[in-house]
Amino acid sequence: MLDFLIIIGKGTIFLLFLLTVTKVIMTRSCTLPVLLSFLTFYLLSGEILPAQNYTPVSRYYVEQSGGYSPLYNGEIPPLYSMLYEGTYYLESDAYYPGTVYYNGKLYVDMLLNLNVHRDELYVMIPEYNSSSVLLKAHVESFTMGDMHFINIVKEKWPKAPDQGYFRVLYSGNDISLLKRTIKRMNSSTAANDRKVAYAFEESTSYYIVKNGVFYPVKRKSSVLQVLPGIRKELNRHIREEKLKFGKDEREASLISCAMLYQKEVK
Repeated sequence: MLDFLIIIGKGTIFLLFLLTVTKVIMTRSCTLPVLLSFLTFYLLSGEILPAQNYTPVSRYYVEQSGGYSPLYNGEIPPLYSMLYEGTYYLESDAYYPGTVYYNGKLYVDMLLNLNVHRDELYVMIPEYNSSSVLLKAHVESFTMGDMHFINIVKEKWPKAPDQGYFRVLYSGNDISLLKRTIKRMNSSTAANDRKVAYAFEESTSYYIVKNGVFYPVKRKSSVLQVLPGIRKELNRHIREEKLKFGKDEREASLISCAMLYQKEVK
């Protein structure tokens, strides 16, 4: 009878553990270390692992993360369970090899992706085939492939138009060119079956940064207004290089103008 009660007791603990994990997964409001702590509790409570010869799951997690565990303390990225068109990521759901300067330390050989709908940076945890949201307050800068980003915060950049992740298109001694990409989820009605869905619509802004001031630039006129000191040289450069400022050509043209400015003001 006593053995039967012990079995029932262990079964109850296991059931409670499963219910807890299920709830956490459904809400996705918990971090991976916390999930592992639940598992450690169950293993110890059920006496499945003898006290004298087991490796705690939480310690195993730290050891297996190879010193990268500080990056994995964020929440699990949210699920987008609704029907939608497009992607909430910067380009696609594929993770990029990259680096991140996090809480004063540089981490390399990472797999990163940027959710520009929520302005969140995700890091892949290969050992668990999962990912974690990096705490924005600890992110100073990061790279994804050949793209470089910085985290703009009001404390350091009081004249910035917004806080968040900006891509660095050009960085010189006197000016920088930054790009801000945001995606908004808007409702839309599919024409074929009239089912309400959602679509991610992208908006992009460019800024020339001089002396800590962010100047929005979009067309030739705004560039000439922000960089009046070399107006003549810029006009000639734009004409000779046949620079265009339409949607598809704008980014390359702005970079070219910023590079010319830096060259001329040396």
